[in-house]
Amino acid sequence: MTRRVINQVRDYMTIVTEDRVYQICPVEMLLRRHSGESVVAILVQLRADYKKELRELIRVNPTHPKINHLVVLNFRLKMAINTIKNAKQEEVKRGQGDETEQRTAGSSGLS
Repeated sequence: MTRRVINQVRDYMTIVTEDRVYQICPVEMLLRRHSGESVVAILVQLRADYKKELRELIRVNPTHPKINHLVVLNFRLKMAINTIKNAKQEEVKRGQGDETEQRTAGSSGLS
C-alpha cells in the first residue's frame, strides 16, 4: 500500500470538530500491520455495527442528533473501504501489466 493511499484513508477516517480531532479507528497502524483485505474486513464490520445502530436509532427517535454523526461515520468508512479496495485493484492491474510486458519482451528475441 502506497503512502499516498494510506494518507488518503487516514484522512477519511479523521473527524475534525470545533473542539477536537479524532480518528474513527487507527487505520494507518492497521494498514502497516495487516493486509488490506484484513483491514477492509474490520472496516466493513465496524460499518455494519454503525448501520445497525443507525437503523435502531431511526426506529426509536428519528429526530435524534446522533443520527447525523452515524451517517457521517458510515460515509467515511465506505470511502475508506473503497479507497483500499481500489488501491488493491490497481496493484493487481500493475502486476498483470508487468507480467505481460515481461512475456512480450522475452519472446521478441530468438525464434
